[in-house]
Amino acid sequence: MNTQRILERWNRFAEPRQLLLDALLSLAIATVTVLPELWEQMGPNVWWRMLLGTTCCVALAYRRTRPDLAGAVIASAAFVHIVVDEQLSPAVTITAVIGLYSMAAYGSTWGTRAALVLGVIGGVGSSGRFYSEAPQSRSFEYNAIGASFLAALTVGIWATGMLRRSRMREVSSLRERARLLELERAQESELAAIGERTRIAREMHDIIAHTLTVVIAQADGGRYAAEQDPGAAARALETIAENGRQALADMRSLLGVLREDGPREVRAVPGIADLPDLLAVVRAGGLPVTYSTSGPERAVSAGCGLTAYRIIQESLTNVLKHAGLGADADVRLRWEPDQLRITIIDDGRTDGMVDADWVAPAGGKGLLGMRERAELHGGSMTAGPRRDHRGYRVEAVLPTGEAL
Repeated sequence: MNTQRILERWNRFAEPRQLLLDALLSLAIATVTVLPELWEQMGPNVWWRMLLGTTCCVALAYRRTRPDLAGAVIASAAFVHIVVDEQLSPAVTITAVIGLYSMAAYGSTWGTRAALVLGVIGGVGSSGRFYSEAPQSRSFEYNAIGASFLAALTVGIWATGMLRRSRMREVSSLRERARLLELERAQESELAAIGERTRIAREMHDIIAHTLTVVIAQADGGRYAAEQDPGAAARALETIAENGRQALADMRSLLGVLREDGPREVRAVPGIADLPDLLAVVRAGGLPVTYSTSGPERAVSAGCGLTAYRIIQESLTNVLKHAGLGADADVRLRWEPDQLRITIIDDGRTDGMVDADWVAPAGGKGLLGMRERAELHGGSMTAGPRRDHRGYRVEAVLPTGEAL
């Protein structure tokens, strides 16, 4: 098994159980070092040594949860032990080493610095105990070498704890970065979902508004023509049926992206090539439409084609709704070097229900949706009454992009 994976599993197991594991470690050290004092080191200071060793072991249990307090208790017990006892206790020595490492790794900033200073002082001070049996003539030499060695050993233990501290900070930083990335990913997904819902709502508006407008116009025309020309009524019903089926297919394709189970129905998005079919449906709905292009026609990106189609569709739908069947519409496409200019003009109502003060209706959600579409693809759109107040003019400029 991979060693890295074993360490990761151990860290996941040990992190929430720090106090328990440290308590077991303290109990093991006390069992090995404190209890043998009863039969191995019988003497006048045995109970004192056992008390100091037990105190250090208990403090060691809090080396990670309360590192500064545990380190202070162990350091105090160790200095008292050096002063009052002639022999070093194994329990105090072992807990002092582990406490120094723990203070460097888990303690506060001041606790880490204090651990280094106290550790060096304690190591130098205890050198006399370690080399108490050295020859009298060379006691200074032994003590100087021993003090230097213990000081260096103390610094090495402290540096090891600092490396552990640095490693934990790095892991904590990586975890925080991963958490932030996960949060950012969730926010991006939410924004993408909102954008997708907005796009679907815009597409549904265009499909439903256009289809219902044509259906209503055909139904009104068929109702009036039924008495005089049954054939015209039948053609109107046929147009209604065709538009209804087309709208149903478009809606099914559009809503198919929301399904999480089963295959999704995907249809090609409409574009410039589908404009003749759109104009034919509008003409069948009773609105005369002229269509002209100028400039060299070329393939455009899918976004540009869909945006142009929807703008023309929404504009003609608005003509049917606001100007009525008596109006005429003109659709013009002008191909420029790097953009497409679309112009839709109608001549307003011609049924005698307007006068010179008539003003075209203000733009609603349909015009807002067209403007958003154009701006989304890097273009622009303007809409408003014509100068003579007879009709409406919509003009959009779209970058053609590269066809995929």
